[in-house]
Amino acid sequence: MIPKSLFSLLVIAALFLGVANPAAVFAEEGKNAASAPTKEAPAKRAALDETLNKIELQKATIKSQEKRRDENTGRARDILEGRLDKANLELLAQGIKYASAVVEQQDEGADLARHREQAMTILDEQYRIANSIIKSIRSRIKRPELDLPAIQLSAAYIDLIDAQDSVNQAYELLAKNIDLQGKFKVDTAQKGTALKEIIEDLAVSRSILLEIELDNVGALRENTSLVPDDKEIKTKLTISTKHLKQLADNFMPLLALMDNLTIDTASYRQQILNATGTISADSAQVGLITGLLVGWGKTTWNFLIEDGPDLLLKVLLFLLIVFVAHKLGNIFKKIVEKAIQSSQLQLSELLRRMVLSIVRNIILIIGLLIALSQVGISLGPLLAGFGIIGFVVGFALQDSLSNFASGLMILMYRPYDVGDLIESGGISGRVSHMSIVNTTILTLDNQTIVVPNSKIWGDVIKNVTAQTQRRVDMVFGISYSDDVAKAERVLEQIVTSHAKVLPEPKPLIKLHELGESSVNFIVKPWVNKDDYWEVYWDITRAVKMKFDEEGLSIPFPQRDVHLYPQVKTES
Repeated sequence: MIPKSLFSLLVIAALFLGVANPAAVFAEEGKNAASAPTKEAPAKRAALDETLNKIELQKATIKSQEKRRDENTGRARDILEGRLDKANLELLAQGIKYASAVVEQQDEGADLARHREQAMTILDEQYRIANSIIKSIRSRIKRPELDLPAIQLSAAYIDLIDAQDSVNQAYELLAKNIDLQGKFKVDTAQKGTALKEIIEDLAVSRSILLEIELDNVGALRENTSLVPDDKEIKTKLTISTKHLKQLADNFMPLLALMDNLTIDTASYRQQILNATGTISADSAQVGLITGLLVGWGKTTWNFLIEDGPDLLLKVLLFLLIVFVAHKLGNIFKKIVEKAIQSSQLQLSELLRRMVLSIVRNIILIIGLLIALSQVGISLGPLLAGFGIIGFVVGFALQDSLSNFASGLMILMYRPYDVGDLIESGGISGRVSHMSIVNTTILTLDNQTIVVPNSKIWGDVIKNVTAQTQRRVDMVFGISYSDDVAKAERVLEQIVTSHAKVLPEPKPLIKLHELGESSVNFIVKPWVNKDDYWEVYWDITRAVKMKFDEEGLSIPFPQRDVHLYPQVKTES
């Protein structure tokens, strides 16, 4: 080995004398440096030796587990068989780790002749082990039967998925094994071809299993709709749906391996999408999306060709039944309205409109239900859903239900009707509109006020126009110096001469009280309710004018103020 200082001097001399090529000198130095062992080489080789020891220990563990498995039967043997599979997979993983480390150090220029031979031996041995493991696991994979009880069905699915996981790992390790053998200059063309064929066969098996499980889930869903109260079927449906997704997820690592081996996976990814109904990052590929669109287009076209006429007929039948129900509803509404009018029933406006609306809506609902049943929609779940929705809506609208109940009480007892002048809840006015939840009042100064029925029913209701006749109460006073009999005759003449004052009941005209500054008469004629204010205003005006003609005075409050002069006293 040439010392670096001496080597540098030789290079400088060569540059000056022209006897050496600098590039060649530096190339030679790099070659010598590459062939020289690095400080890290002993540590890396020690790691290789340690991995070899782990491999031997793992082999001993596998032999012990094989003996324990052979000594058991039944479920215990199955459990030990699964543990043995995992131990073998761990052995394969350690072999891959060892061979990968050898290749890595070999690329760095390290001399690993012994480890190279050892790695080739291990890879060849474990290639056979991997195929044996895969064959053993696949022979034990069984599709769960639907007639199993729910607990056993779930356990069978768990075993199936664990076995598929083990097979996936074994094939991944087998593919890495073949790849590493190629890096050791071993001819792996035949092994690679065989692996592709096995992988394609496995993909077909997984695809068939996924399709069967998808059919099973569909059958369980149909059974659930037919027997909705069967808890066992519901439990099985939950289990099968959950494990259908797990089976699809277990398919994805195999598809990733197929992609690495340049095997087309578009049809399988489309099947997984159809089974799960979701597009994942792993399955979202241009070819897959295009295939889905084409598939959906073909399905839609086939549906339109095969089932389109039947669907069109059902739609037309649905629309025809709804149209007939609408017309029948209007006809029945008119019939009931005429019946109410001809029977002369004293129904409130609210009750009349409510009866007509109920009759019409019942006909429409019956028609709609018949139309839905004709297009193949089951009415049982639909009605049950309406019941649940009704309960939720009723719970959320408690205040509205209170108004509804108050509206029903107003409907039954009829304290007022549309057109009545009422006072309630601090509001007075004429009722312009009534519904089952509120009342619209038009005040005397033409303001519209909407009052919840609960507010009205919970308060005192004064119906000013409920009766056909009303009494007009008025008070007129005369002076103490006036003739009482004359005033009484004048008032009686004014009242009885008014055309809108009713003869019966007779008007009441009496001397009522002796006030502070006047003698007061009460005048109480009876009128029709619509003439109340007209009579009130007419009589008031007539009294003033007639009293003036007859010399009768209408006194007004007055006070006499007396002033007394103050008398001064002499001191």
